[in-house]
This record gives sequence, C-alpha cells and structure tokens, in this order.
Amino acid sequence: MSPSSFVDLVPMLICADVPASVRFYCDVLGFEVVDRMDDVGATGFASLRNGKAMVMLASPTYIPRAPRVEGRYPQAMYYFYVEDVDALRRSVVDAGGPATECVDRFYGLREFEVVDPEGHVLLFGQDTAAGRAPHPSSTSK
Repeated sequence: MSPSSFVDLVPMLICADVPASVRFYCDVLGFEVVDRMDDVGATGFASLRNGKAMVMLASPTYIPRAPRVEGRYPQAMYYFYVEDVDALRRSVVDAGGPATECVDRFYGLREFEVVDPEGHVLLFGQDTAAGRAPHPSSTSK
C-alpha cells in the first residue's frame, strides 16, 4: 500500500511555444484555461481543463532541452497530485527508487521527480500554498 493516496494524474506536455499550444487546445479542442503564467520557463506555463480532463503545457528551463523526433516532441512528463509528497518520497527512496529531493516551488506546490526505467519523467506534487484554491479536479466531482 502506498504511503500517500494519489489524488490525480495530469499529463504535462513540453512545448516550444506555450501560447500557440494554448490557442490550439482552447480554440480547436474546447479546453479552458485554469491557470496561466506567461513569465515562467522559456515561453510560459498553462493548466487547461475540458470537463474532467486536464493537461498542463510547459516550457521549463530547469530541465534539459527536450529532443524533437521528426520535428515533434514525443515525450511528456506525468504529474501526480498526492496527499503526502514527503511520505511518498521516503517510500520511493526506501524502495531504492531514484528520487530527487522535495522542492517547494514558487507556484505553491511541493514536489519531487522520479525517472522510470524507460525514461519517463514522473512528478509528484502536493499543494502547499495557504489559501490556494484546491486542485481543479477536486471541485468538479
């Protein structure tokens, strides 16, 4: 049994041009912007929702530049919202898993990363900001 219940999983897609991707997801696929920060990373960050489905679009500068395959970014990072990020990290490390240290981010989440055996980046985060609205999926149940 996991030391922390998982709350949600939201794919984080790496984008060279977050604003263009936001336009596509909203105009073509009918998503709505839940959160947006145009001044972070190379071209910003956005969290989008359509019904109960969510996606994050990011251009982080704190990870190595993602390679393109045939002109596209084929990879994604997977973001798990959890109830107790520190307990989960301890459990991962105790099991011999490769976990980064927990970091309190300026956007109100405490998180750590794991790279799975196939190279997929898994991020685990917990809301920490006082007065922060709950994760969007928790209000749409």
